[in-house]
Amino acid sequence: MQTLSTADLIKKKFIGTDDLRKRLTEILNKLPEQGGEIIVTQHGRPQAILLDLESYLDLHETIEDLQRPGFIESIYKGLKEIDEGKGISHEQLKKHLGI
Repeated sequence: MQTLSTADLIKKKFIGTDDLRKRLTEILNKLPEQGGEIIVTQHGRPQAILLDLESYLDLHETIEDLQRPGFIESIYKGLKEIDEGKGISHEQLKKHLGI
């Protein structure tokens, strides 16, 4: 499983609670356009994450998929088959699907 490194965290957008309070309407209006997330800090320390609704729904859907029994195992099985050369090429798949 991939984890968020300190370097990745530093690249995120941050906003302090005072600034968030003052600019909440502006930030909420821009958030869907910008997508992603804003890390909310309190006294300079990360405390929460503000997500636009679409990002939240996508994240929730991913979590539901990951919780399905056998889902992760099927991904590992597929990756193993690809590593063993048992997969089909993109071109073969398109031909098979009639695309």
